[in-house]
Amino acid sequence: MTRALFADTTVLITGASSGIGAAFAEELATAGARLVVAGRDERRLEAVAVRARNRGGTVVTIALDLAAPAGVAALLRRFKADGIEVDHLINNAGAGVQGRGVSTPVERQLGVIDLNVHATTELALRLLPGMVARRCGGILNVASIAAFQGMPGLSVYAGTKAYLLSWSEALHFELRGTGVRCCCLCPGPADSRFFDAAGMRPPPAIVSMQSPAAVARAGLRAYSRNASHRMSGPLPSVLAWLTRVTPRALNAAVASNFSRSRGRP
Repeated sequence: MTRALFADTTVLITGASSGIGAAFAEELATAGARLVVAGRDERRLEAVAVRARNRGGTVVTIALDLAAPAGVAALLRRFKADGIEVDHLINNAGAGVQGRGVSTPVERQLGVIDLNVHATTELALRLLPGMVARRCGGILNVASIAAFQGMPGLSVYAGTKAYLLSWSEALHFELRGTGVRCCCLCPGPADSRFFDAAGMRPPPAIVSMQSPAAVARAGLRAYSRNASHRMSGPLPSVLAWLTRVTPRALNAAVASNFSRSRGRP
């Protein structure tokens, strides 16, 4: 991570109450940035803020649900009232729901799209004009290696992450020459609350999960280097590469083993 990139800037981290989002906050706490951490769980957010402050960070916590109607608008109103100008946005908030598309409640699946696509896109597009005007800052979108193939049992989740990757790569190109960057981080399985929240079993033992801290460091390195996208380590890189050289139907069949519910054998 290039600390000069973040020194004396304001960094907004969404989905910061645990896991990778919390790890981003702890990594950036020593970089001289002013941190704004947002998430739904106020108690967990405050715990993250305490850890970041203990590492020397300046932290503001904002508890809200970005996927709620007008959730992004409420966050932007808070920024205007408090005079906060966001220089770097880490779009980490995301959700998944395990289950077959035909039998999982439609509202739950649409909620995944509301957060992973609509809120993420709106927040970035609302903040980008200010970044471009100041000719600094950028967007780090957190997707997944699920972006590279369909995932039965996590079909909407994988679709939203494919959108994030494609959109980020295009936005990266559009922002050339503006002084503003866009990078998409595609982690493999991470040791976070995602699996419990999505109602899933952890991945097979053959797949080692990365620590949230390792994922956050990989994302910050890629963002600092102005990469368009980056996997979070060797295993995610290999898995993503394999999806390009094997039949897509086979990829989906293999991926189905990673998205079983906790109740399935």
